[in-house]
Amino acid sequence: ACAMEGAGDSPMDRDDHLGNSPWKKMYKKDTNMSLATFFPPARWVPQYIRSLRGQSRPEDRPYVGNLPFSLTGDAIAGLTVGVMLVPQCLSFALLAGLPVQCGLYSSFAPLLAYAMFGTFRQVQNGPTALMSLISGQALDSVGILDPEKRMAGAALMALFVGVISLCLGALRFGAVTNFMSHSVLSAFCTASGITIATSQVKHILGVKLPRSHYWWEEVVLLFEHLSETHLPTFLLGFTILALLLTLKYWKSAGNAEKRRAHRVWRWFPTDRTTRAFRALKLVGDLSSLLAVVLGGLWAAAYRAAGENGVRIVGDVDSSGLLLVIPGGGYISEFLGDSTLFVSSAMIAIIGFLETVAVGSKFASQSKYVFDANQELVALGIANVASAVFSGFPGTGGFSRTAVNVSFGATSLLACACSSILVLVSIYLLLPAIALLPLASMAPIIIQGAITFIDIHEFKVAFRAHRLELFVMLATFVTCLALTVKEGLLVGFVCSVLKTLLEISVPNMVVCGRIKSNWRDVRYFPNAALPPKSVVVRMDAQLHFANANKLKDFCVRAVRLRESMGDRVEYCILDAKTINRVDLTGCDMLPDLAETLSFHKQHLVVTNLKAPVASTLCVAGVLERMFKYGGHVSLDLEDAVELAGQAQPDWATAEAAVRALVHIRTEVHQDDTPCLTAARNAAMASSAKAHGVKGSPSGVVMDSTNPEAASRLGDATPEPCKGEKVASAHIQQASTTPALETSAIALVDTSGAHDTLVKFDIEAPAMTAHEPTLPVAPNDAETLDTVASMPPRAMPSRQRQRSGNVRLGFWWTPCWSSQGVAECIVPACAPR
Repeated sequence: ACAMEGAGDSPMDRDDHLGNSPWKKMYKKDTNMSLATFFPPARWVPQYIRSLRGQSRPEDRPYVGNLPFSLTGDAIAGLTVGVMLVPQCLSFALLAGLPVQCGLYSSFAPLLAYAMFGTFRQVQNGPTALMSLISGQALDSVGILDPEKRMAGAALMALFVGVISLCLGALRFGAVTNFMSHSVLSAFCTASGITIATSQVKHILGVKLPRSHYWWEEVVLLFEHLSETHLPTFLLGFTILALLLTLKYWKSAGNAEKRRAHRVWRWFPTDRTTRAFRALKLVGDLSSLLAVVLGGLWAAAYRAAGENGVRIVGDVDSSGLLLVIPGGGYISEFLGDSTLFVSSAMIAIIGFLETVAVGSKFASQSKYVFDANQELVALGIANVASAVFSGFPGTGGFSRTAVNVSFGATSLLACACSSILVLVSIYLLLPAIALLPLASMAPIIIQGAITFIDIHEFKVAFRAHRLELFVMLATFVTCLALTVKEGLLVGFVCSVLKTLLEISVPNMVVCGRIKSNWRDVRYFPNAALPPKSVVVRMDAQLHFANANKLKDFCVRAVRLRESMGDRVEYCILDAKTINRVDLTGCDMLPDLAETLSFHKQHLVVTNLKAPVASTLCVAGVLERMFKYGGHVSLDLEDAVELAGQAQPDWATAEAAVRALVHIRTEVHQDDTPCLTAARNAAMASSAKAHGVKGSPSGVVMDSTNPEAASRLGDATPEPCKGEKVASAHIQQASTTPALETSAIALVDTSGAHDTLVKFDIEAPAMTAHEPTLPVAPNDAETLDTVASMPPRAMPSRQRQRSGNVRLGFWWTPCWSSQGVAECIVPACAPR
């Protein structure tokens, strides 16, 4: 069997290649499953207690990072975010078209659940504008308008989201985030931000409009009813919106120098160390609470003045938390339509992406570890908890997490503190919430929606990658023309098609030499072309989508070079940028070699990477290429040099490639007769090569060549029964007497090589209980070259293991005239 380091092998084989190297853990899957893996407080709560007592341990460091635990910071941050969360979750419930109390129901239990199962220490879970928008559009798409039925549908969606997230987490499917491109998500979020902001304009204007299924319908209705704007409501809503946006942009204005240079912000506090700056920043962090309080007082003043045209939240169910069955009595009706489930699947993935994007940013800043798969589990349990309390889907919110961090949160204990404040609000504040004006809550949603809008990404795509811009525009337009669900699906399909197009039409270049580098002749016209050769490079994987294009490109490059009057004998394919090859690509290379051979030209594949060489070997491509005069080489410079010679020695270059792909044999302990014969044959060859006069105990005889056997004892070995003895390298040592020095010898009695290669290696004392054996080179193809190398020049590793031979490789001490023990490494080929 052919094998390569790092490719083509099983994970166990790849680990074997690395031996005891510290890099081995890079390729080893983490299979350590403990209670703390599924219930993180089992780890961080003891660490928290030890930290408060000043008894932290070194093993706590990866989880603590640069963020030491602080009980005071968690309490202050949790309560502050709780004050901020209450008005936010009420607004997000309105955005989803649900009664306002659903926002509180969606915040209490999910916060507690996430605190128990999450791994992002500073993330605040709960309703967000994006999740509310998708939930509302999903409910609109199935025509659910009744508030009670709408609450049941939202709870069922939360259950679906929870179950899907739990399944993905159980399957360790956290890598699902890699299948959503940044450009698609950017366009999706921008369109979502515009849709969210547009849906709240009617509350700022004081216009009563029905819920619209599409964004453009909302825009048309706004223009049609613009003349119905209620001026007192507009003054209230616009003032609060302007105040919130001013605080938002002031907070992100940059350092003191930038603030002083700004034409507006220079009139505001600029020094972060002053009380005025800190006070204003606190107001900005709690701007949601400010909007609700200011709007409530303003509306009360209107009512006192006899102005009753400002719309308020209205009646609110203040019965408190109740456990329910998600879906209520409408489950059969909801399950008859797949819309809610499909939307829930999208919410599960988008919510996970949003949480990881938010949490990983602050985790990397504080340098503590997290588990993306466990985050799926935590979000799943949080959404299931929301469902059973009549809530709707939620995820980690950026604005709340940012405030949580700024107020000193160090653990998920802050989430628990926030949930307590939400619980108090459910039982004490719901009656007062009924009097809040909608115009004071809409600015909170618009402020958050503007955060999603990013026009800069479109500008970058226009300048850098027009195909990426097309994908973004397709996503953006579809989100606005239909719904964000269809927009995200279109964006995903377009990004997949774009990827297929790019890999089917890869960058293929003809290279010339500039000093020691090989460059694209299109951009480096002065690059020197090698004599008698054309060097071609493809910057992509070699597979069915581009194999024929590469073949045609190579043939055209050769013909073009010939049309310049140059004689071309070799087409050299530089494969350093090809890291994978499929069977179609494997078939193309011999076909290309055959095509070139018709014109007495040769294909040379050079700079082979491990995965590619392994695949080519296993598929038999090398032999098929050699049949038509093809060659392989490890190094481009060597290939060009050989191609320029009158009588190139390609055998050496090909042997170097084969040296990486070595034969592995397996002989079990029940194959002792064959193994004994192989050992005896090797010892006989060793004795003959080194002129051994004496004899160890027993007879050593080359069973494949009796005439050349040397009788050194009395016993007769069993024959090898015709199996070929193959050269190999030591995988595991048997027990052996103590030795001060040893040598490793490779012998091949298959007839391919006659030379015995011997390496003198100083070895530590080896006992029968704990043998330590250096490992021979990984191949025995170029024995003459290897034999000329000085002692200890070949790579080696040591493996300490007692017991008998398992993998079929034998080593044994034998006698020599110099008194140096020799380790013989033969093995029988597999039966």
